[in-house]
Amino acid sequence: MPNTLSRIGAIMRKESLHIVRDPQTLFIVIAMPAVMMFIFGYAFTTDVRDVAVAVQDLSRSTESGAIVRSIDASTMFRVAAVEGPIADPLEYFRTNRVKAIVCIPSDFAAAIRRPGGAAVQVLVDGSDSNLGNMIRNAAEAAILDPLLRVLNITRPDPVLVHQHVLYNPHQRSAFFFVPGLMVLILSMMSALLTSVALVREKEMGTMAQLVVSPLHSFEIIAGKLVPFMILAAVDGALVLFIGRVAFGVQVSGSMLLLASVSVLYIVVMLSFGLLISSITNRQLHAMFIAIIVTLLPIIMLTGYVFPVASMPAPLRWLSATIPATYFLQIVRAIILKGVGADVLWMPISVLTVQAIILIAASIKRFRMVA
Repeated sequence: MPNTLSRIGAIMRKESLHIVRDPQTLFIVIAMPAVMMFIFGYAFTTDVRDVAVAVQDLSRSTESGAIVRSIDASTMFRVAAVEGPIADPLEYFRTNRVKAIVCIPSDFAAAIRRPGGAAVQVLVDGSDSNLGNMIRNAAEAAILDPLLRVLNITRPDPVLVHQHVLYNPHQRSAFFFVPGLMVLILSMMSALLTSVALVREKEMGTMAQLVVSPLHSFEIIAGKLVPFMILAAVDGALVLFIGRVAFGVQVSGSMLLLASVSVLYIVVMLSFGLLISSITNRQLHAMFIAIIVTLLPIIMLTGYVFPVASMPAPLRWLSATIPATYFLQIVRAIILKGVGADVLWMPISVLTVQAIILIAASIKRFRMVA
């Protein structure tokens, strides 16, 4: 046992010297996660603000003016133009950068006081289906609420629905995407760093020296994993720090549980990176494969952007084989809901099994390569 620890320590020192003397690796470890955090954190958002809207106001009355002011005062809409008659709405959408046209008829002021009421037409640009649905959901309230205030009446709803949003009361998309960014960055960094570990030995011609040394495969793998595990842990702490400072996302649950599961996931992805490293002979190829097999599946298939439940059955089955799917469930549950291990035992167990399988596969593959 002492000899084993001494050998693993020797490999760790060797890998640490490679990292310290390689400024490109240090840049990847420190700078890239911070840059990705800001770019993805601000770019991946479902918050809709200042949507340009045109108003065809044929009434020019106090009531129609209240609607225009209400729409323009909301955070979601911005009145880009108040027009007279619009002859061709399709042409208007093509030539003007607006996403909706609110059409107020000329008899609007009189019609709202008649028993049948008045009709206001809202034309929505449906080329962006998600944005179109948000406009449709918000348009009625933006039009009806100011009108009721002008008329000094209350809406005759038979049922009053009081909604309370938990965990993310302001519905900020950062609270949804930032925990996912932790999964994405840890996956990319872990797989990327170790994917070049064995390939570098092949390119430098030092693989043969490792093979003929008294080191066992497990000792070589462990010695290479531990330094990169520490670097990945630093990345995880950096992501949480930026998420707290820049986006206001706090960890609601146990930091110890989050750290423990993060280390487990880092082991999974480091082992996956070593597996990639064992089947390639060029560092560039290894890095390219690591990015492709981590970035695209995590974004598309794990629930990071699109709900897994909405996917076809074959894609749901594929999602169930991706470690990031389970780590994403755990991270969001701990950070946003404060959930404990008693609830998360199932995804934690799956990650543990995947870690054992990938470590065993890495050791076996290394023996075959050696």
